[in-house]
Amino acid sequence: MPIYLFILSFLFFGTPVFATDLPIRGMAKGESRIKVGDKAPLVIPDLEKAHAEGKAIILMMGYPTHCPWCDKMDRYIRPLMSDTDNFAGKAVFIMVQTGHTKMILPPEEGVKLKEAYGIEGQPWLFIIDKTGTVRYIHKVFVSTESLKKEVEEVLEKY
Repeated sequence: MPIYLFILSFLFFGTPVFATDLPIRGMAKGESRIKVGDKAPLVIPDLEKAHAEGKAIILMMGYPTHCPWCDKMDRYIRPLMSDTDNFAGKAVFIMVQTGHTKMILPPEEGVKLKEAYGIEGQPWLFIIDKTGTVRYIHKVFVSTESLKKEVEEVLEKY
């Protein structure tokens, strides 16, 4: 009999719900501190290296394993980079986890990027030209066609 009362209590009163201030997976929020036309904070070694080599940078801040939009973007970007041979060696794709995902904390590099770019949630995509200037910013998703067009434009103009 006690077990039935226990089960009935959940039917009548429901289960407790607890709120969290953690971002929803696959949801970039707000606006970044860095805007189009700003110099990109090159605060991690991979960014510094790509910039020193004069390459355009496709910087994705997200984590595909636990974020559906990060996974979708990663599945579009990697084949594009392969098909174009990294845009004839003139561009590099860098992906860094910047937010927590379930029980996985972001690496130190991700924390630095999140603070420097002033972002919340993930994914975020920044296209940075060889001079280190941000030319495009995308929240949540960008199609393969749009990304290819934008990177080619950045390589051509800047």
